[in-house]
Amino acid sequence: MKNNILIAPGGSGMAISAIKALKQDKNIRIVSIDSDKLSPGLYLSHKGYIVPAFEDNKFIPAIEKIIKKEKINLIIPALDTILLRFSELKLFFKEKGADVLVSEQETIKITRDKWKTYNKLKDIIPFPKSFIEKDKTDAMFPLFIKPREGSGSQNVYKVDSKEDMDFYYKKIKNPIIQEYLSGKEHTVDCLADNKNKLVLIICRERIETKAGISTKGKIVKNKKIEDMAVKISESLKFYGPFFFQTKEDRNRNPKLTEINARISGTMSLSSFAGPNIHILSAKISRGEKIKKTKIKYGTYVTRYLEDIYLTEQKIKKIHEI
Repeated sequence: MKNNILIAPGGSGMAISAIKALKQDKNIRIVSIDSDKLSPGLYLSHKGYIVPAFEDNKFIPAIEKIIKKEKINLIIPALDTILLRFSELKLFFKEKGADVLVSEQETIKITRDKWKTYNKLKDIIPFPKSFIEKDKTDAMFPLFIKPREGSGSQNVYKVDSKEDMDFYYKKIKNPIIQEYLSGKEHTVDCLADNKNKLVLIICRERIETKAGISTKGKIVKNKKIEDMAVKISESLKFYGPFFFQTKEDRNRNPKLTEINARISGTMSLSSFAGPNIHILSAKISRGEKIKKTKIKYGTYVTRYLEDIYLTEQKIKKIHEI
């Protein structure tokens, strides 16, 4: 029986990784949607649809039509800004026959806001010193300043002086200020089942990053970070894939910097290193039991851009709703 999965939107880096990983299962059929006719996911999937923009009132009705036409039984939101809306509509889509691989609303509200994450977990998980008032940071330089909401290292700056702080504090909307950590950075890919139980932890070292995206990485074993994963999953209710990031202080102690309640772009490395998180997510959605899979520690990834060449004729073949 085919498992028909809808990826929304198809153009994000995390969507591309998910499409590639899911295609390794011949029983999975992938449909992707996007408002951009040049979105690469539309051409990598088994079928692609051009839909109204997410903010358009016609976006949800378009998905309804696709669910019915393509017999979609699972939706995977693949962009931070749409997670909360899809979580709000989870029951609605369930009634249409499609599960949504997304955590509950409260979890998303907390993880989308780094200050809320800090206040929720600061007594449970090691964090860098964190502030939202710049007057409390005097003589603590260097520091990091970034938006409370955001990802991909956008508007993230190292602050070395009071003058820098004054400048960036005005520039960034709703900033959070954190202790500067100079050690190794790790991303931890996790998977929670439909009872919010943590079933998989895979830690990868971020060897090289560009624009906040890991371009070179390695699967590693790290007991301290795995213990953090357990505590995080016990404190927040997750469903499906999620990940968090840590950075080491000068004593090599990892501290939590952010959590994201969704798939990640480089989660494909974890899927290659043994357990395919994307396929396991689809199995969890269908109520299947997850077998323990050996993790290939020491596996590396180095990433590069790929090209998709199109003609007007091929673009016209993409379906519109």
